[in-house]
Amino acid sequence: MFNTALTLSRSKVLGGFAAMLLAATSFASTALAVTPEELKAKGSATIGVQMDQFPWGFIDQNGQNDGYDIEVAKLIAKELGIQLKFERITGQNRIPLLVNGNVDFLVPSMTITEERAKVIQYVIPYASNDITVWGKTDADIKANEDLSKYVIGVNRGSAFEPLLVKVAPKDTQIKRFDDDATTVQALLSGQVDAIVGSVTYGLVIKQTGNDASFGRKYKVADNFQGMAVRKGDQEMLDFLNDFVARHTADGTLDALYKKWIGVDRAKLPTTLPGVDFTGKQ
Repeated sequence: MFNTALTLSRSKVLGGFAAMLLAATSFASTALAVTPEELKAKGSATIGVQMDQFPWGFIDQNGQNDGYDIEVAKLIAKELGIQLKFERITGQNRIPLLVNGNVDFLVPSMTITEERAKVIQYVIPYASNDITVWGKTDADIKANEDLSKYVIGVNRGSAFEPLLVKVAPKDTQIKRFDDDATTVQALLSGQVDAIVGSVTYGLVIKQTGNDASFGRKYKVADNFQGMAVRKGDQEMLDFLNDFVARHTADGTLDALYKKWIGVDRAKLPTTLPGVDFTGKQ
């Protein structure tokens, strides 16, 4: 009886803390809300982008930010008539930086997931990046069941990690790395036999002259990507949703995608199960 009562009491306490945390998060998001008009008045925006993920966002040979996401961000800034301040993000810190107000919004080629959608507000997809297995040319990897024969690398904190854990056999040896760059380097240096990540890993492998030794094995899953704002930033969300819709219709995003990714941009969905792109649900 005592244990049961204690368990119930503990559950109530934890439930209370959870409710308080949710309320505090909601309040913080509202307090930090940013609108297009506020950004115009300020004259600038701090945008979270990745700086080590070629070709999405990276530092070029002149020390400047470049890539698909950077060009998209610059186009947004041009329409708003503001200057950009780029904040480096990683798979681990991008959501906290947004929620805590360190950045105004994210342009990070970030996979859209139901779990993340509970914390941040996604914009409709603006890119896709198939989740793919890359490995040594002589590695006999054709499907998920083959992964247990090899050491597999993945970027911790990315959407690739939970998917790999889900689809790989239970006895698969998985090594986790801090970002995409070190994950690809782990493959090229022989620390792992294969890696699970984006289709654009192949561009990095080719750029480093290793495409004869390493190649694409198979597609694991679709990977739709979206920009993100804080919950409650309705005007910013509406502006960015309209931005993606307009520049999908006029071909601007298609041209940028072809320039940087090297293939045609897929027809992207505007609805996904378990994800609200309107901010009104």
